[in-house]
Amino acid sequence: MKINVGQAYSQANRISDYAQDLNDIKSRLQDFKGNLNSGWQAQEMVYINNAINSISREISELQTLLFSIGPDIVAAANEIRREEEAREAAERAAAERAAAEREARLKNTGLR
Repeated sequence: MKINVGQAYSQANRISDYAQDLNDIKSRLQDFKGNLNSGWQAQEMVYINNAINSISREISELQTLLFSIGPDIVAAANEIRREEEAREAAERAAAERAAAEREARLKNTGLR
């Protein structure tokens, strides 16, 4: 079964969309943090802010990972496709050589 490079591009785009969704989530989280800080002045806010900052960093790391995976998927799919094409070309060439050798043997034996 041959690789579907178009599907790989589609999957890579979907992963990129997920990374962008994470960016939107991170932005809303920062907005929420700002709203909390403006409306709630308590010692606990230090811990809440630290937790939100930690979550935001994790989201950023996930975004970076997702943005790097997409191109890797496309590159791998293209490489697999090139390997498939090379294998098919080698198989065709081998079949053509075998047919030419059969034809030459038939000519040499006088059957052609």
